[in-house]
Amino acid sequence: MSPVLVNVSTAACTPFPALLFEGRVMALAQWRASGLRGTSSVAEFLNEWECNADRLKQVVRSEETQTLIAEKGVELAAFRIHEPIAPRQVYCTIGNYSEQVVQAALDAHGAADAPVRREAVLASIETRRRVGTPYVCVKGTAAVSGPFDPLPVEAGMSTLDWEVEIGVVIGRRACNVDVARALDYVAGYCVVNDITLRDRVVRTDVPVLGTDWLQSKSRAGWLPTGPWLVPAWDIEAPSALRPWLRLNGTLMQDGQAGDMIFSIAEQIAYLSAHTSLQPGDLICTGTPAGIGSHHGRYLRAGDVLEAGVSALGTQRIVCVDAVGGRSDVGAGRGEER
Repeated sequence: MSPVLVNVSTAACTPFPALLFEGRVMALAQWRASGLRGTSSVAEFLNEWECNADRLKQVVRSEETQTLIAEKGVELAAFRIHEPIAPRQVYCTIGNYSEQVVQAALDAHGAADAPVRREAVLASIETRRRVGTPYVCVKGTAAVSGPFDPLPVEAGMSTLDWEVEIGVVIGRRACNVDVARALDYVAGYCVVNDITLRDRVVRTDVPVLGTDWLQSKSRAGWLPTGPWLVPAWDIEAPSALRPWLRLNGTLMQDGQAGDMIFSIAEQIAYLSAHTSLQPGDLICTGTPAGIGSHHGRYLRAGDVLEAGVSALGTQRIVCVDAVGGRSDVGAGRGEER
């Protein structure tokens, strides 16, 4: 694969975008002369994506670039890896993997008549796929965090759950985009973990008002992102991507994007019909079966979460006690699955 985009820092500098190739890093500013804009920060660089995309594609596919990084780049281990994007807005698509929807329905009603119930849920999914639309919520951007940052678990948070997802980063302003052209607006893909506090999804004090995405999804650190951004041109078939997650070494989630009820292109088209998507915006495209509420196991201090997507790398998050927990865990690198 060609070099990918990372957002890194050392102890004495602010984070800066760089290219990662075969374990070595070189600042993106090295290629300013080629016409790349906004190389001082990922936010600026992605904001200029429409101008930068073709130039970056030429840079990363150049043998000269790859040789330069291999010979003069710095080992990734010398840097702290930060989230590879700085989105203006984060959108999360809810209930978008068929097997996860089926699993949730069966969990809610027990094993009685499971085969019949499964067929009924699958039929309802097909109807929704044919005539329905995605269900999307907004998640606060303050939740975005690095792929190796610690995750504080506060006292009383007994239902803190995981959701590994494929993150889609927008590269061009998108309004009323047609499904057939929707993927043309994608800058790249990354790993995200949509951490959710299950018992705060529905407000028991005002149940008629529905879901509360602020309390349940938007605290700082509740969206580990990265370790890097893979440009869209390196992902030939997004529907073949496989999100997975391990808790303390045990595989909990293992899905495939082809199981989505609404494809990535359909999600982009839907969102762009209701809001203006901007460069750098992030879409979390749904999670496969195997979340904590299914396993009856939620996050607690000491847990280690490894989440990844095939071709997009792996993040590693250590859960810490919010009171007195270490804050310097894991300034390391992610490995391919």
